[in-house]
Amino acid sequence: MGARSSLVRRGAVLLAGAMLAGLPITSSSAQGEGAQRYIVVLERGVPAHAAAHDHSRSENAQVGFVYEHAINGYSATMSPQAAERIGRDPRVEYVEPDIELHASAQTLPTGVNRIDAELSPTARINGIDERVDVDIAILDSGIDLDHPDLNVVANTGCASGGPTNNVCTNGAGDDNNGHGTHVAGIAAAIDNTIGVVGVAPGARLHAVKVLDSRGSGYLSWIIAGIDWVTARSATIEVANMSLGGQGWSSAYRTAIANSVSRGVVYYVAAGNERRDIYGTDNTFGTSDDTIPASFPEVGTISALADFDGRPGGLGSGSWSYGAPASCTESRDDSFACFSNFAKNNANSPVTSSGGKIDMMLPGTAIVSTYPGGYASTHGTSQASPHAAGLAALYIARNGRATTASGVYSIRQALINAGYGQTTTNGLTTHDDPDLRKEPLGWGAAL
Repeated sequence: MGARSSLVRRGAVLLAGAMLAGLPITSSSAQGEGAQRYIVVLERGVPAHAAAHDHSRSENAQVGFVYEHAINGYSATMSPQAAERIGRDPRVEYVEPDIELHASAQTLPTGVNRIDAELSPTARINGIDERVDVDIAILDSGIDLDHPDLNVVANTGCASGGPTNNVCTNGAGDDNNGHGTHVAGIAAAIDNTIGVVGVAPGARLHAVKVLDSRGSGYLSWIIAGIDWVTARSATIEVANMSLGGQGWSSAYRTAIANSVSRGVVYYVAAGNERRDIYGTDNTFGTSDDTIPASFPEVGTISALADFDGRPGGLGSGSWSYGAPASCTESRDDSFACFSNFAKNNANSPVTSSGGKIDMMLPGTAIVSTYPGGYASTHGTSQASPHAAGLAALYIARNGRATTASGVYSIRQALINAGYGQTTTNGLTTHDDPDLRKEPLGWGAAL
């Protein structure tokens, strides 16, 4: 699991501070005696509802979600003193703070064309509505449930309003931010006569709302969304998480790992801070990691700058991002200057020339669905659903995974199918900041 010197099991609470999208998350000792949010992870076999009920009565813990699939435990609001006492309960494995994460910054693709998904015999992009027979979960700000260009078959809300009977509220997955709808269209907009087309056209979408109207969400909400997906892992083959922040959470990693063990392929955004996903210490498992991008169980995706949908660096214009300060512009067919990277591998179960970064995919000038219509935006948030769409095409043709090793085989197959950065179809400007040149994802052969 990596270095976790700040995690103490049974007897203390994980109180490591974290920085999430530039916002400081402070420890409970720095916040006084008021009630705070926590995630309680129970020992295997302990009935989660019973333990949550006991702690609610004995410690006045206000229980939120109860987790029974991805992890065994619950979220709650309580005082730091109550959290410490609960941490000493022999039924409890550990307690850690609930932290707030944010959508990876939005931005603007010609992406389907750049990765040749329109040439895929599985995608069959020809203006005729022939839908890809795969289910993709979008863990994000929800999806516009009425958008005519999206095939949303199920939805749930794990954000803002709180759980219903300690679980996500089915039917509450509508998007009031726009980020999730944009991501969903990149992965799976329907191949028809309107709007745009996705990488895996018409794939069945499951809207899992874990971010609020600001594009932010607590870790407890996101884990609840993963729990919801894991409970439906017999149906859902692929999950996309275009979100992240800086910090560390064992509960978060365990939830994703357990979901992956059920055969769900997770792709996530690398992040948009032009930083190493392992932080300045370049060490996995510490409080300056970008999560979930640093978790080995997920496929992490960096962003390609592309403006014309073709290789060769001939696209007109460039993109000036403006923040962070080190990012001034990205030229056509270059490593997007805002994209995070990874100098280390952290025991990734797959082999990529990019180390922990599986692939690079288009992340600038991306046109996709948006609540009430369409919009153009950019970021690694837009790169990641391209990978989710590629995974859906692969699964539609070759079958789904049912185990973690099967998930990793799919990730490896997509890596192997990609183009090298120095090939004719690769980058024109060779500016990968970590010198670990992840391949560009490609869809024509899927």
